[in-house]
Amino acid sequence: MQGDGTAALATAHRYWSWLEDGMNLIAAAAIFFLMFVGVFQVIGRTVFDTAINGYIDYMEQASALFAFLGVSYAQRVGAHIRMDLLLRGFSLRFMWSMELFAVVVALVIITVLIDSTYLNFLRAWELGDSTIDINLPVWPTKLLVPAVLAVLWVRLALQALDYVRLIRHPQAQPIAVPVIETIEVQAQHEIEEALGREETSHEEKRS
Repeated sequence: MQGDGTAALATAHRYWSWLEDGMNLIAAAAIFFLMFVGVFQVIGRTVFDTAINGYIDYMEQASALFAFLGVSYAQRVGAHIRMDLLLRGFSLRFMWSMELFAVVVALVIITVLIDSTYLNFLRAWELGDSTIDINLPVWPTKLLVPAVLAVLWVRLALQALDYVRLIRHPQAQPIAVPVIETIEVQAQHEIEEALGREETSHEEKRS
């Protein structure tokens, strides 16, 4: 995985990160939009005695945007909940091996989920499944799930390749995998951030 292999992995990681960043921005925009619609719904009902027709149906379908679009981004940056206490103190090669094992297990699970969620979409498409209130088609939301899981599958595959490279060369710089900071490093960053805020506060007071 040295030379051209490393360069190809870095290029794939960079381009795939752009897609993940875009999807995460859409998820963030969806959250903002749903908050705005929710406020409008409350004000409309209490002040103007009016409401958005099919509000619940729209909210149920749109919630899939922020629930799933950011999952691959979170995997890339290591934002998911982790239990890595047992790995502390072991060699880098052992740690990368355990990370590879976890990613391979995740790949298997995501593969099964892609198949099952796609079949779920096909059933909704063929049956013309819709929401109860305003008969909003649900197949776009159900298609979104396997599509997002496919993006996550590619991210996991990139991480698996990088973990294989890191197992062979433990001291190499990680490319497509998150770098998990130790407690000491996290504490140091928090101290530096706190000191930075204090310095900024003191400068504002002096000015």
